[in-house]
Amino acid sequence: MNSFKKILIFILFLAVTLVSCKTNETKNNAKKTSEKNRKHNVLFISIDDLRTKINSYGELKMITPNIDKLAFEGLQFNQAYTNIAVCGASRASIMTGIRPSETRFNDFSSRASKDTPNAKPLNQIFQENGYETISYGKIYHHKDDFQEYWSEKDNGQIQSDFQDPASIERINNAERGEYGKKQPAFEYPDVDDYAYNDGKITKNAINKMRELKDQNKPFFMAIGYVSPHLPFIQPKKYWDMYKHDEIELADNVYHPKNVQKIAIHAQHNSAEMRKNYLDMPLEGKLDDDLARNLIHGYYASVTYMDALIGELIKGLDDLGLRENTTIVLWSDHGYFLGEHGFWCKHSTFNEAVKIPFIISSPDYAKNKTTQSFTELVDVYPTLCELTNLKAPTYLQGKSLVPVLIDPTKEIKTEVYTRYKHGEAVIDKDYSYTEFIEGDKYLGNMLYDNHIDIRQNTDLSKMKRSAKIVSKYKEKLRIKRAEVNKDPFQK
Repeated sequence: MNSFKKILIFILFLAVTLVSCKTNETKNNAKKTSEKNRKHNVLFISIDDLRTKINSYGELKMITPNIDKLAFEGLQFNQAYTNIAVCGASRASIMTGIRPSETRFNDFSSRASKDTPNAKPLNQIFQENGYETISYGKIYHHKDDFQEYWSEKDNGQIQSDFQDPASIERINNAERGEYGKKQPAFEYPDVDDYAYNDGKITKNAINKMRELKDQNKPFFMAIGYVSPHLPFIQPKKYWDMYKHDEIELADNVYHPKNVQKIAIHAQHNSAEMRKNYLDMPLEGKLDDDLARNLIHGYYASVTYMDALIGELIKGLDDLGLRENTTIVLWSDHGYFLGEHGFWCKHSTFNEAVKIPFIISSPDYAKNKTTQSFTELVDVYPTLCELTNLKAPTYLQGKSLVPVLIDPTKEIKTEVYTRYKHGEAVIDKDYSYTEFIEGDKYLGNMLYDNHIDIRQNTDLSKMKRSAKIVSKYKEKLRIKRAEVNKDPFQK
């Protein structure tokens, strides 16, 4: 082969190579552009009445392998708090990004669309940005609250779908409670996981994710588990996972030492349980057998819910959607299981206001925990930043993305929470609550978070606490002014 032919062949080879490289570069750039423009999914998992006494939070009494696994796969917030320990108000707050106040979001019956009609709720902002917005189970307390911004929703919470014929017979013959006939507080029939509504919504959610993947549609999917809310109802196999005689009762069933009567009277008499469920004394301490049955039922209900969450996330993984989906797991508030003689929530004590909260998001912290103080009102701006949506200007929380990047970062050092006449400010040192009705001061309480995290001794009236009370009174005054301000006022 002469030199001219060799040169010609080399030039042709070079040209083909350059064209091929250019084609591949164009394809890669197109792929990168497509991935950049692809909308990021959100799986928004709500749990009713879940306290932090689970394994990933250092409490080994309940069996929660799937929540523990999610914590391993993301960032667990160890200092996360609800802004109000009652479901309707808490849910209205997280969905709008607005804090509860004395006149807004202050009751289980609160409606976001009524208290803040000018708000743009989470389901609306995602829908307006091209997302399919799906609601299965209990998200808002009222199924029709801002319902026009769901692409698809079911009938909301179905709390008392009893399966045991004995339970149903008892209800039929029961006396009337506060909101209808009284019900058994727990049951554990030998049924499968899909007999109860929480199982049904899990199956529906996985099927919907598959459908949306096939249609290449981004989603904001909100799945609201009612378990472990009363009644504690779940398949027998979850009850059988616990040895009944080994269930431990609370060892501080007494009111805190030195606590003022207003702190008990204004916040708690366990009325939700006492007025609506069978076999409950209307006042006074529960006997040990009843208390143990309730705790056993709560534990079993948590483990049932944990199994369903595991199935839900596995469905997301199996569909190949996890790499483009942020999972947010949150509880609307905590729960008492006999501590201080209390059951249920409705308080500013730790058992009621401290919550499990986990975010698992691609490209962010994995297998990490953070001590940065966090409130549910922070969820809205966080999701906006993670999905590149422009957040409304009225939002009252802070984005947690800086903490997802660096879990050692603290974006706030204190939180505000309330219930009825009680308002609290909590930081790493103290939990301080004041009770106020209008302009009338009713009392206060103070607990040391270093040496008395279980809040057994109220320090508010001790002479040595005077300067501390004065300091936290001012902190709370500032927070109260922020909360009471109209968020839509420029």
